[in-house]
Amino acid sequence: MKKFLPLLSLVFIFSCEGQQAKKEKTEEAPKKVQEQAELDPIYKLADSKGCFACHDIDRRKVGPAYRDVAKKYAGKENAVEELVKSITKGSMGKWGSIPMAPQAVTKEEARKLAEWILSFK
Repeated sequence: MKKFLPLLSLVFIFSCEGQQAKKEKTEEAPKKVQEQAELDPIYKLADSKGCFACHDIDRRKVGPAYRDVAKKYAGKENAVEELVKSITKGSMGKWGSIPMAPQAVTKEEARKLAEWILSFK
């Protein structure tokens, strides 16, 4: 048992360091959104409409990452229209069992958001 104690200590230390880094990264994400919102009007629109509550650019949250959406719709002729429809009318079954409710945006806002999402290739 004494032989394994130093090894267990190292595992515990690395585990704690990993959890701390994950916590810091999670706390850092809203700050990045806020900083981007100040620089880019479309970020400000997405933030004001609550898009980042369920979506992120690079990682899955409740809904898919925007990069994953852009990859799925890449090359589709009517991609913008499909996303506008999903944003304004809601959707179900495209990304799993959790549905996306219709969002409180105008069609013009939905179009801007859809074009922005599709820019993440």
